[in-house]
Amino acid sequence: MKSRVWTIGAMMMTLSMLMGGCGKEEAKPVDIVEGVDKCDVCHMNVANDHNASEIVLQNGKVLKFDDIGCMYRWTKEHENEQVEARFVRDYLSKEWVNTDQATYVYDKTFQTPMGYGVYSFKDKAAAEAFVKEKQTGSVMSVQDLDKHAWESSMKKHGQSDGHPESGQHGTSDAQQTHN
Repeated sequence: MKSRVWTIGAMMMTLSMLMGGCGKEEAKPVDIVEGVDKCDVCHMNVANDHNASEIVLQNGKVLKFDDIGCMYRWTKEHENEQVEARFVRDYLSKEWVNTDQATYVYDKTFQTPMGYGVYSFKDKAAAEAFVKEKQTGSVMSVQDLDKHAWESSMKKHGQSDGHPESGQHGTSDAQQTHN
């Protein structure tokens, strides 16, 4: 009788351990809905392009950003949030890539929605080839991005925080007047 109770107990314990490991799915990025989705930092429309990025919180909420710099700005301002995963888009294919697996290229002249000048690549060789082809830019890892200054080129246009007050991406006051 004792061995039967022990066997049933051991089976229950094994079953509960197996079920505990099966519970949560891996975080995944969600589709961008152009014209609807807004950046969680600058509140501009998020284009379904290579500049889009996302954060999935542990509670399942997905935050969307129009520029990698906005994602990093949010991360810095919300250090205590429970982040499950962060995703960027491959510059060439627009495929979603976990930030930890991507390679980045930075140059202050690269055009991004909020002027942070960082592009992401799923493949380090592709990032290096891009720098070689453009003859400008620095290849960076996610650890390099964590230490990056995150200054926007939009400061040149009179905005104090790199986010235009006009509601238009990357457009200076002078350009808006002529549009």
